[in-house]
Amino acid sequence: MPRIRLLDEQTANQIAAGEVVERPASVVKELVENALDAGAKRIVVEVSGGGRELVRVSDDGAGMLPEDARLALQRHATSKIRTAEDLSAITTLGFRGEALPSIAAVSEFELITRPRDQLAGYRILVEGGQIVEEGEHGCPAGTRVTVRNLFYNVPARLKYLKTNATEMAQIGDILTRLALASPDVSFRFQSGQAQVFATPGTGDLLAAITALLGREVAKELIPVDHRTDAARVWGFIGRPTIARAGRSHQYFLVNKRAVRTIAARYALEEAYAHLLPTGRYPVCVIFIEVEPHEVDVNVHPTKAEVRFQRDREVRAAVYQAARQGLGAALLIPGTEVSPDGEVRVPDRSAEKAAVQRGWVPPGAGRPGEGGGRAAPPPWRVSAGAGAETTAREAEKSYLPLGGVQAVLSERSATEVVAAGAPAMDLAEAGFVPRPADPGELIRSLRPLGQVHRSYIACDGPEGLYLIDQHAAHERVFFERLYAAAQEEAAAVQPLLFPLTLDLTPAQMAIWQENAAIFAESGFEAEPFGGSTLLIHGVPAGLGTDHVARLVSDFLDRLQEEQVAPGTPVTDRRRRVLAAMAACKAAIKARDALQPEDIAALLHDLAACASPATCPHGRPTIICVSVAELEKRFKR
Repeated sequence: MPRIRLLDEQTANQIAAGEVVERPASVVKELVENALDAGAKRIVVEVSGGGRELVRVSDDGAGMLPEDARLALQRHATSKIRTAEDLSAITTLGFRGEALPSIAAVSEFELITRPRDQLAGYRILVEGGQIVEEGEHGCPAGTRVTVRNLFYNVPARLKYLKTNATEMAQIGDILTRLALASPDVSFRFQSGQAQVFATPGTGDLLAAITALLGREVAKELIPVDHRTDAARVWGFIGRPTIARAGRSHQYFLVNKRAVRTIAARYALEEAYAHLLPTGRYPVCVIFIEVEPHEVDVNVHPTKAEVRFQRDREVRAAVYQAARQGLGAALLIPGTEVSPDGEVRVPDRSAEKAAVQRGWVPPGAGRPGEGGGRAAPPPWRVSAGAGAETTAREAEKSYLPLGGVQAVLSERSATEVVAAGAPAMDLAEAGFVPRPADPGELIRSLRPLGQVHRSYIACDGPEGLYLIDQHAAHERVFFERLYAAAQEEAAAVQPLLFPLTLDLTPAQMAIWQENAAIFAESGFEAEPFGGSTLLIHGVPAGLGTDHVARLVSDFLDRLQEEQVAPGTPVTDRRRRVLAAMAACKAAIKARDALQPEDIAALLHDLAACASPATCPHGRPTIICVSVAELEKRFKR
């Protein structure tokens, strides 16, 4: 007898189902994608038993005629494409024509459907891939697919399913991604009698994010929108304060298809370099729009991955979108910020009442005293005046910690106008727009003193600001070194007595291969026989105490990365070396600072491009709001 023979249709269908239907979440994904392709604006998903017992997806889409419904249960039958050429420009979520027959082959399957222009619908009942009943059926316009007893005829697959809770988590994740990809569609997800979530379907992406990810996540998001010839990248990215320990809160949507894309993920995380500690990952909901013919969505059996024709350009677009969004946002933890980036003004009713009783903030004379109008607080800058605080002014306003007093909170011009104050009197009254960027905010702070010789306490518009002196100086030094390395003109501090550094043979080989990155960062060094390195100069400001440790640590890092000889110096390696040098050179905790030192540090920090974090992602500054202080003091 021949050893090779054709499989019977039922066995072939079950094997095909194994490629499409891995678990209940796969059923939900395929059915919801069909509903979206049918133009549905309202989708209801019901499950029970973790999807084993029941999965039902109802939609108000186009529906199907009886002949189309029967044909949809045949393998490779689809309305999405006509010829092989159509595969080069896919614009729908589904296109292979395997979803319904594959699901019906391993379940008790019911399909009820009616087009909007038909009076009666049609019902088909399938068990194990065989139609057992069909006929006309009364139903609303749209389609309802019910899947019961999944894998009842494939016990080997059934026993490998996880617990109900695990399967529910998978279904929830799939539905979250599909709902985020279509904010103009109303989704309702029910488990048994309980509603898991519901989205409004208004087209407002932020409203969908709030419904799916929660208000706490939504209010910490930063809008991004960047266009290039290759792609448009838009959506929201999370502030560093809501970074996660994993990537479960990263949602990439390519032409409204929820996918995994390593290129976009790496680009996003590169944009957060030195804003997040190791092991923390940014949150995002990012839409990537490219021409259909420039993305291949057919590279994965479940269409979960895509391949870009212009991969490098798309990656650059994601990076630039994220960097622009982060650069425009206020990233200081503790400041109350809305999702649109507006700094909220906490309730100041207690202090307003105190002002009405005659209380005056520090530094402001009472009306009539000194023969003039009350002066604004030191951090309040009148319109047109420079915001920079000089060292002399900071020294005058320097107070020991025991002398800290309450500060009149900032009121916005909008608030004053709403209260009925004439617009022409706003500037005279000392009311000005709130700081619009971190640098302006930092320049507006009034130093009060050190806490444990590690943190600088400052008075500011939202309350008490605490600055980590080491992290702040790290950020300042890092940006100087990094900028110098990019310009290939790093300032070098010649050493009166050169330093010798003994390296291992492997380290010496790595140094010779990567001497360019050291040179452009301000190191002047040369081999001095054997495995000894002679260092003649170091980056300005670095000092000599930590040079040996810095060079050795960076060479170890390069060795771990196994950088190939001749590899061009990358921007990431410049950043790593600059960050390591900054850590070694920065002011340390427990270092005593004089008022002029504090003023200079704040001035330099305000000039940084990313002053809110150190190069390793730790915050440089936090804010304890007046509202929080009032709550702690039971006011």
